[in-house]
Amino acid sequence: MSKKKKIMSIIGIVVLLGIFALALYINRDKLVVVADVTHTTEDVYLDYLFDEVSEVEGIAVDNVNFDGLTFNERINYAIDKVKASLIVAYASSKEMKMFAENYKDVTFITLGSLYEEELDNLVGVKYDMYNAGYLLGYLAGSSTVTNNLGIIGTDEKINEELVSGFSDGALTANNSVIITVDYMGKETYFNGYYQNKSEDLEDTELARRKANSMYDSGIDIIFDLANNSSEGIIKSAEENDKYVISDCMDKSDNIIACYERDITYGLNEIVKDYNNKNLKNNYTFNINDGVNITIFDKISKEVKEKIESLEKEM
Repeated sequence: MSKKKKIMSIIGIVVLLGIFALALYINRDKLVVVADVTHTTEDVYLDYLFDEVSEVEGIAVDNVNFDGLTFNERINYAIDKVKASLIVAYASSKEMKMFAENYKDVTFITLGSLYEEELDNLVGVKYDMYNAGYLLGYLAGSSTVTNNLGIIGTDEKINEELVSGFSDGALTANNSVIITVDYMGKETYFNGYYQNKSEDLEDTELARRKANSMYDSGIDIIFDLANNSSEGIIKSAEENDKYVISDCMDKSDNIIACYERDITYGLNEIVKDYNNKNLKNNYTFNINDGVNITIFDKISKEVKEKIESLEKEM
């Protein structure tokens, strides 16, 4: 075979391999994020969730424009138009179970719910936040100057694990501490998920007033669980030169520590099992395993080291 024919043969093989690789890419399983519009319509949160899911390995992630569609319409659009094979959603467990029963060829991953009944295409995911709350509470109890701590949450049921963990950790670190708890509003629940928002929950000015009242009473650290109205709490901390512990999405020099649910970590584990045909019915992620805390420089070295030691024991 001449040198020219050899080169042409090699080029042909490379082109065929490229076409084959492209075909594999196009036909990869697709993962689509569908947010329950009754749970959140926050664009910044949806962008954050999509960015997290985009880092998942072993799957094609599609960013779909769902503007104007209800949650059920979003699910149907993802299946019928985008041809999604995996759908990740914050939604009621009852709704997701219904979709899993109706669409056997699609795998549904529900963030926030676990399932007793096993369906091959239905996966429950829970982020256990008690230990994260405990560590942040221990940090606050060890760092407070006034022995007065505050918690401003979205709702008692939603924040139960974090509030319980924070209170236990704070009192373990400092049994003289007094913890004041307030909530932005109440919500209507359906099967474990809230369906109707109270306007109070997105009222940043109300959150600011609640935080001002706490700081005025002598509280020097507030645990911010107010989600959509967190901006008001952080603004109050800045105005009063006090401190806040918040979600890691929030940014301020007055935030001394934060917590986050590492969606990428959890979905990497799930997608890996999915690709290996070893998918489980439920997944629970805990501290150092899908749940993270970050401590900033305003916290003393001694307290940081103690938190790190406690974290390793969990």
